[in-house]
Amino acid sequence: MEGFNKDESFLARWVAGELTNEELKNFRNSEDYALYSKINEASQTLKTPEFNKTETFNKIQASTINTGLNPKVKQLVPLWSYAAAAAIVIAFGLFYFTSATNEYTTDFSEQLAIILPDDSKVQMNANSELEFKKYNWLDNRTLNLKGEAFFEVEKGETFTVLTSQGTVEVLGTEFNVIARDGYFEVQCREGKVLVTSKPANNQTVLLPGNAVRIVNNKLEPWEFNAKEPSWVIGESTFFDAPIKQVLIALENQYQITVDASQIDLNKRYTGGFTHKDLNLALRTVLIPMDLTYNFNAEKRVIVLESSN
Repeated sequence: MEGFNKDESFLARWVAGELTNEELKNFRNSEDYALYSKINEASQTLKTPEFNKTETFNKIQASTINTGLNPKVKQLVPLWSYAAAAAIVIAFGLFYFTSATNEYTTDFSEQLAIILPDDSKVQMNANSELEFKKYNWLDNRTLNLKGEAFFEVEKGETFTVLTSQGTVEVLGTEFNVIARDGYFEVQCREGKVLVTSKPANNQTVLLPGNAVRIVNNKLEPWEFNAKEPSWVIGESTFFDAPIKQVLIALENQYQITVDASQIDLNKRYTGGFTHKDLNLALRTVLIPMDLTYNFNAEKRVIVLESSN
């Protein structure tokens, strides 16, 4: 096998598509590649045969009648190829096992608490998605987030939160992340956080009380003093936040649709709203922003207008 058998993980990595370009090139140029490829293709169509005990017993009995004969056996396939076939089948099983993903979602006005395999904790806010692979978690603490979540991370290997807007990396800390279309925000509550934003790939280190957001591809840092995110205890708060993000938070908590086509979405809001009373929440946000609204209760649609 030209030395490929020296690496016990080689076949598994090949099946999983994790070989480097150089490894894959060398493997394709090897004498073994054609046979491995055939075994690989055949293993994908493997099915468990139906088992007939009577028929099987009769076949075994018939095959043992002439036990005194010693027929010559010609080895048509190298012995190592059987080991290769078994290795690939095992590799497929390992591939599917290691590719299994734990997925969690929250609906409108819903929160969800999750305990990760290392006892780190995640509190998901409304209308959010989280996924990670449990296999080998202690060595690869990486998960994907869409929406908002608060993390309490146990010490260990680097803990990474991947989002479409950027990444957050820590060793052991508490932090809050918001990652929605066109918006990215991180607040560090404890420890130290490394934030890498896309697409500029800018890196920022946050200490306790530091926060940063990405709005229209611009980095905006600020500071805060709250010990935990207010949404965990039933109230969303904001500091100089784009009004669009505040309206999205209202939609997520109350399962409403906000028509903001007639207002200036560049306005900023500082304040908060309760998660328990929609009318109170609307007044708390809209009156300070000089906005009026019409609410269609049946369709749960709110149309905003500027009072100026």
